[in-house]
Amino acid sequence: MKKLALLLTIALFATIGCDKLMKDETILVDDPELQAFSDGLNTDIGLSNSSINALNGALNRHGKDGKHRRDPAFLWNMAVEMQKKLSDKEKTRLLEWMDKNAVPYLFSSGMDGGKGRGGPHGDKGEFDLRGVYRVLSDDQKASFKTIMTTYGEKMKTIQQQVKDGTIDKEVAKTELEALSAAMNDEVEALLTDEQKQQLADEKSQMEARMAEMKKAAHDAMVNALGMSNDQESGLETINKDAAAITKALFEKARNEKMDRETLHNALKSIISDRNTAIDGLFDDTQIEIIKLYTAMGMQYKRHCGQKGREGGKGNKG
Repeated sequence: MKKLALLLTIALFATIGCDKLMKDETILVDDPELQAFSDGLNTDIGLSNSSINALNGALNRHGKDGKHRRDPAFLWNMAVEMQKKLSDKEKTRLLEWMDKNAVPYLFSSGMDGGKGRGGPHGDKGEFDLRGVYRVLSDDQKASFKTIMTTYGEKMKTIQQQVKDGTIDKEVAKTELEALSAAMNDEVEALLTDEQKQQLADEKSQMEARMAEMKKAAHDAMVNALGMSNDQESGLETINKDAAAITKALFEKARNEKMDRETLHNALKSIISDRNTAIDGLFDDTQIEIIKLYTAMGMQYKRHCGQKGREGGKGNKG
């Protein structure tokens, strides 16, 4: 009887193959957060067993030991693998909502030409008030709270006047900016030279970290897509042009008191035009990876909340 069972097992392996038997065993994800991501993605679009195994295997490799929370290449690596592993039907189901709603992509790739705010103040002279409060002595904190309360009440009065229609928005904007500048001057007067230097040093360190993170995100995108220099410069131009057009639209909306629906449709048109320009910049495989990266980012946020965007604070891996 045992020999018969052994022969049947050998025959089964010979008929359907060892690989097939192994593929029927679902791979689980080591990280509970990423397992929730995998389960949610499967529920939303419906994956074959082989696709689930490919997804979970990739999650285990690229997200090992909570790496997904700090590595900007995580979702790009996932997109590259899933572009090869998912079936055309699975890709279509995953990207369907995004395509229908003109979801923008490649905004957070370190290609927007933006600049960090420099110096102990921001570009408009604002302080990081939370940082300021942290370096104050107890006596300084009491004075700081008085300043905040006084100017807060003045600002609320102006905002109420706008609601009542006694002053228009442009006048209110000018007055609020003046109050903000005066408030910052009073806050600055509280600080010692040593405190000002401490805040300046901390700000420089933060900006250096931000620049490092931005470059890492940019490099992850370039490496995943195999981008050429022309594609990098082309994407930067597309983003700058779209940003300028969007800024002009908002100014027009304010001046002409554009209704919300008209503004929404205009923004959707800008996004659609920008997506079309990006589509023309990359080949079909690159575009598919870009869209998968965006779609999986949306899915991750949906099923894992903000856990992956907080540097792992308060999370258990």
